Amino acid sequence: MLTTIQEDILKELYNVFVGEAANLLSEILQKRIVLSVPKVTLLSLHELNPVEQENLTPVLNGTILSTSLKFGSVFSGRAEFIFPTEQIKYVTALCLGEEYTLEDEESTFNDEDFDVVKELGNIILNSIMGGMGSLLEMKLEYDVPQIVLHSAGEYGRTLFNSEESNLLLLYVNFNIDDSKVLGLILIKFSLESIEFLIQKVDEISRDLNE
Repeated sequence: MLTTIQEDILKELYNVFVGEAANLLSEILQKRIVLSVPKVTLLSLHELNPVEQENLTPVLNGTILSTSLKFGSVFSGRAEFIFPTEQIKYVTALCLGEEYTLEDEESTFNDEDFDVVKELGNIILNSIMGGMGSLLEMKLEYDVPQIVLHSAGEYGRTLFNSEESNLLLLYVNFNIDDSKVLGLILIKFSLESIEFLIQKVDEISRDLNE
C-alpha cells in the first residue's frame, strides 16, 4: 500500500519521533538508550486472508504486554506499544540496572515489570503523538494510556475485529547499554486519517524533489 518513497519518508519521520523518546529515556534512566525504526509496513487488515493474518507477525500470536492509547477526533485511531512476554523480564532488568536471570515462570509479572513497560510505552507513544501532531499541524487529542496483558493469541484475534482497518506496523529496535531487544508499535487508523497522513507524506516528497 506504500510506495518505496512513502515508506522511506515514514520510516525517517518515525525514527525522529522515537529518537526524541530515546533522549528522554536516557535522561530518566541515566543509561545510553537508542531507539530505531528499521521497517514500516502499512496494511489493510480487512483485506488479509486467514493465512496472512496468522503470519502477520509471530509476536502478535503469543502472550504480549501492550500499552495503548486512543487518539481523535479529527485524526483518529489507536496506537499501541507491544512487548513479547519473553523479553519483559530482560527489559525490566536492563532498565533497573539489575542482573537478568532466567526464571521458571517467565509469564509471571510483578508491579515493577508493569511499571517499567508502561513508562516505556507512555514516553514512546507520547513522543509519536507529539511528532504526528507537529507533522499534521494539529493538536491531537488522546486519552490516558492503558496497559494490558494479553494471553496467547488473544491480541491477534481482537486485532482483526477492530473498527480501524488500516494498520501501520513499526518494528522498533531497542539498544539499552548495548543490549538489543525488539518491540513493536502498531498504529490503527480510520480510513480518512491514513489518507490524511499519506497526503502529508506526499507533500514532503514533492518538497524534496523541488
